[in-house]
Amino acid sequence: MTPRRLLPALPVAPALAAGAASCGGDASEGTGAAAAALPPTGTAYRALGEDARRDVAAACRDRAAARATGDVAASQLADVDPAALRARLDAAYTAIALQRRPVAEVCARELPFVTPGLDVRVHDARSDGDGGWAVDTRSDRPLSIRGRVTGAGQDGDGPAGTVTVRRETGPPLQHTVGVGPDGSFAFTGLPLRKVADNSFTLTFRVGAGAPRKAVFTAICLDCVAGAGTAPAR
Repeated sequence: MTPRRLLPALPVAPALAAGAASCGGDASEGTGAAAAALPPTGTAYRALGEDARRDVAAACRDRAAARATGDVAASQLADVDPAALRARLDAAYTAIALQRRPVAEVCARELPFVTPGLDVRVHDARSDGDGGWAVDTRSDRPLSIRGRVTGAGQDGDGPAGTVTVRRETGPPLQHTVGVGPDGSFAFTGLPLRKVADNSFTLTFRVGAGAPRKAVFTAICLDCVAGAGTAPAR
């Protein structure tokens, strides 16, 4: 982490395609941790000890780095902290609905949330300290998300690429905008649901780097019992 002025999707560097299927594949590929077999399901993953689950995260990271197209993306993926990735896998597999899914599939989904190399700033929002952002608002106000991305993998006059916003729950909502030459991006007019927590995932595909994801949460104060009125935005 959208009614807004949308731009056509820009061409994405081949390295960006490495994210979606990065952790799958045969256990014979690679060497060392990269060759370690991944548990077939979340149920099998949850049965492992803490160190073994960290090894699974490291294996998934190494597979992704080995398959990345381009040195920048490969380097970013290789720098993923396996403990951080393990924490995301642990959290994902607390959901019963996910526990039958292959670890490779869930790891590929979670990896961009902890991949370093791209610095994301969202204007007029507070950081949650874990790579995400939040704002207080009202459900009857269309939401705007504006920010800037900087970091490795950019070249030329600015970071060519796209940002996609997708609603996490409720009616489907997904839009993509281009990243400006200065790294800026903007979504405007996003409708909110009348629920306390409106969460969106922002997916950044910028330059030669690996994909990066962040969660953006709009907390609707008019949906929270006893809450005050959100400041005008």
